[in-house]
Amino acid sequence: MSSASSDRAKWPRGLGALVVSLALLAVPNFPYAQDRSRTGVTEEALQKRLKRFPAADANGDGILTEEEALAARKAGRSGESAGTPAIAGAPKHADVSYGPHERNVLDFWPAASKGPAPVFVFFHGGSFKGGDKAAVRTRPIFKECLDAGISIISVNYRFSTDGPFPAPMHDGARAVQFVRFKAKEWNIDPARVALSGSSAGATLALWIALHADLAEPTSADPVARRSSRVTCASPHSGTAGLSSDYFRQHAGVTKLGGALWQLFGARSQAEFDSAENRRLQQDASPLFHATRDDPPLFLTYAGEPSEAPFATDAAQRDWIHHVSLGLPLKARYDALGLECEIKHRGTPSAPGAEIAFLRRHLRDRDGKTGSAGNLLPNELEIPVPSHPAIK
Repeated sequence: MSSASSDRAKWPRGLGALVVSLALLAVPNFPYAQDRSRTGVTEEALQKRLKRFPAADANGDGILTEEEALAARKAGRSGESAGTPAIAGAPKHADVSYGPHERNVLDFWPAASKGPAPVFVFFHGGSFKGGDKAAVRTRPIFKECLDAGISIISVNYRFSTDGPFPAPMHDGARAVQFVRFKAKEWNIDPARVALSGSSAGATLALWIALHADLAEPTSADPVARRSSRVTCASPHSGTAGLSSDYFRQHAGVTKLGGALWQLFGARSQAEFDSAENRRLQQDASPLFHATRDDPPLFLTYAGEPSEAPFATDAAQRDWIHHVSLGLPLKARYDALGLECEIKHRGTPSAPGAEIAFLRRHLRDRDGKTGSAGNLLPNELEIPVPSHPAIK
């Protein structure tokens, strides 16, 4: 008997099989390891991994998928090699209240700037029923903006359990108005405001960017008098439509998740498809508000166009961040002659492309991003004229 065989013979009964099993599971391409990736055990492991490596959550929706975990490992974002863990650094102003609800709070990180700096406003993901403003610190754009002289605002907003649509969108718009209200105190240029977000927060950002101005010029509230219009937007994985018809036409799906029902106060698909809800879904859809005076967009999505349509009963996590839900907005912008870059797995974003887009559109008249800009009258208290939606 060989020395190795002799050693194995001394192992306690069952230990040898366990060692072999663990060794096989460590092999990335071993079929059994791949099968286990579809089990509930792996789901638990994915969430543990998310807690340890939040930057692996590429779309920032608070759910780490197998694809995101694999992509993060290959890209070195998981923390196992050249990782990018959550970025440390407390905001200068934390949990600042911008409205009456307990979730109407935001954090502010000022960029180093001699004069009023442009600002990047971020809305977290979470299916309109979860998430937190701290998510912005896990995203590469956080440090890129600060390095480029762009201040950062990250916003919490009401969950759909606190108030269905339009509550989350109106909160986001008020946050933009509040930022302008604080412009002098926080050394912000109110004429240079960019929006972004992930997943639900991306849809929220798109809605504000494309919606007519929500300013109320005659309001006694000085925040409400400020404009909600913005300079540009760079949302990640935000659907441009929120109706059953939109999801069926562009993703091929008819089975919608409870999170979408909840956003409109519905308790079933039938209630979601009611005439009243359909009107709300149209108003909640950024695409419905697109007009010729809308700002430039930089859109990022998962997947590639050829993957759609999906199975009619596909799980929501498989299609809700897919590029098929952003392409109609790109087509509308092209028809209007407006700037809209769209990135997905088929045409991925080059490193630094998003920050380059932001720098280009947030420059002042001297071509600088972080120096003083030229303000509009009354610090944009006078709103941009409203516009009708193109149907």
